[in-house]
Amino acid sequence: MARMPAAQWIGPTANLYPGGMVEHRGLVLHIQDGTEAGSESWFKDPSSEASAHFLNPKSGGLRQLVDTDDAAWTEMAGNRHWVSIENEGLGGDSLTPSQIENCAQLLAWLHGEYGIQVQATDDPAGTGVIGHGDGGAAWGGHYDCPGDAVLAQRPQILARAQQILGQPAPAPSPSPAPKPAGPAWPGEYLRVQAPMLHDGNVQTWQQHMHDRGWNIAVDGWYGPASANICRRFQADSSAHGWPLDNDGVVGPATWAATWNRPIS
Repeated sequence: MARMPAAQWIGPTANLYPGGMVEHRGLVLHIQDGTEAGSESWFKDPSSEASAHFLNPKSGGLRQLVDTDDAAWTEMAGNRHWVSIENEGLGGDSLTPSQIENCAQLLAWLHGEYGIQVQATDDPAGTGVIGHGDGGAAWGGHYDCPGDAVLAQRPQILARAQQILGQPAPAPSPSPAPKPAGPAWPGEYLRVQAPMLHDGNVQTWQQHMHDRGWNIAVDGWYGPASANICRRFQADSSAHGWPLDNDGVVGPATWAATWNRPIS
């Protein structure tokens, strides 16, 4: 059993692999895209099939839901290799000073418990502090999690963790470059028409929708099935604060949302 003494224990949850950690490569930063209470309730609901080791509210102390020797259900292929922390907030938010302190305290504890390196990494095969989106499709395709604003705060987390451990502060490093927002809209409206539209722009859009978790064929044909997925995506986007016309047409707004809208 491995529970951080300074964290409030809020378990149990059924959403985990008991004793499932095969190694501890580092700490994955997430953004809840919601509230602390809502996220805790969601992670304790067996039907969600989701969880995280730690929850980090905007104010107050760290809260632990899953023992760090158990694998949480949070990064798919990364579940058995990384410790996860879900930070309260929405896509695009920065961490509060309290959240930075909690992340640093956790990283320092993980260093002592498992030898996790106090460093940043963007490599799923590396070690240290990484963003959820860096795991790519293998980690669920959450490319916008936790967001560039949070990733830019990693030097603060590392410096504070080094201070807690009594180690020399790491040499300053440049902030990570913003992640590409995706290809520009190609100037072509993807819609159902006769003859059926079939080209590389359709395939590019379908591929990214597939990578983000939508059940869509990547065949380059824009027919009723693709339009139905498009309308579902537009409705979901509008319901989560990124309003789109629910018309089944991939125009400039829907194209941009495909790459830039946080995943709900």
